[in-house]
Amino acid sequence: MVRMMNKRYYICDKDNNEIVYGYIDYNKISGFKIKPQNNIPYEGIEVSRLTLVKPELIANVLKRKTKHKLDTYLTFLFTVIDDDDDDPDALELVINDVDRYKNIIINKYSKFLDKKYIKRLMHKVSMVELQLKEKLEQLTKQTTKTQGKSR
Repeated sequence: MVRMMNKRYYICDKDNNEIVYGYIDYNKISGFKIKPQNNIPYEGIEVSRLTLVKPELIANVLKRKTKHKLDTYLTFLFTVIDDDDDDPDALELVINDVDRYKNIIINKYSKFLDKKYIKRLMHKVSMVELQLKEKLEQLTKQTTKTQGKSR
């Protein structure tokens, strides 16, 4: 039985096209750790975890990631506003997910993004959350009115 060492190999292509072999402890590298979600099969290197170290790259990845998530929430918000026949339970789940996402932004992303961007992002997420809560309040009022009239 072969036992894995704590240190792992890496290959680095330098400017002079030399391949350098060495050891590095990936657990001690500080940076933003992600798991790629690309599920398309291909031949080559399979990446299961990735640690981004360069601050500009981390900021670009996080900005793209937050923009995509915010677009998802906005799309859901527009479909909820357009539909009159929505389930309040599903809306509560989305509101809880938005709240969880706000905590992720504060606890995880604020280390890597500048304060101005975090402030704008939190404002946008809060606006989406406010609209979803208003829609939930309207739905609960409608359901209480319909339940109160029937005997």
